[in-house]
Amino acid sequence: MEPFPKNKFKLKYSNLAPNVIRNLQALKRTGWVNRDVKNPESVQEHIISTRNLVISEIDSLTEFSSKELEELLDMLEIHDWPESDPAVGDLAILKTNVNEEILRKEKHELELSAMTRICEKLGEKGKIIFELWMRFENGQDSVSSFARQVDKYQAMEKAFEYEQAGLAVSTQEFIEHDEEKIIHPFLLKKLQALKQKIT
Repeated sequence: MEPFPKNKFKLKYSNLAPNVIRNLQALKRTGWVNRDVKNPESVQEHIISTRNLVISEIDSLTEFSSKELEELLDMLEIHDWPESDPAVGDLAILKTNVNEEILRKEKHELELSAMTRICEKLGEKGKIIFELWMRFENGQDSVSSFARQVDKYQAMEKAFEYEQAGLAVSTQEFIEHDEEKIIHPFLLKKLQALKQKIT
């Protein structure tokens, strides 16, 4: 694989939607708020962390072309944009809820409407962003599937950070909730190392 250009690490679309980014910076992640974490990670901080997780070891992801890696970073940049809409926010769906599938469908419909409104204002770039978001939501190709796994794994690492700081957060709880969704060898290796830290 050819070296990935460092200038591609920059956020590509955020300057097009300053109100979206401002709202995401102000919106605290529900999972941490529900666990009484003081000064919890914002949704925008989560977005940056998912991208940094990839960027930090991008040379290891040799199965992806430079074009695919760029798509991956772009997808992660915009994957939570619908949460900037006050009608959506950061909706957390717990596995213990018997109506999980219904809630997931309702969440998707709310986010789809929000993303449609956001992208309609952005012209041709909006069409590109919307297509990236739909790919992420569907997770049917190798790039979007990996992006979704990165999204889940980042929360596990963040949980460990908070737990190590003495906060009422269980890394094991987050691992058990989404471990079955982590199937890429790159993330499986990181997950195994994380597990060893908590045993």
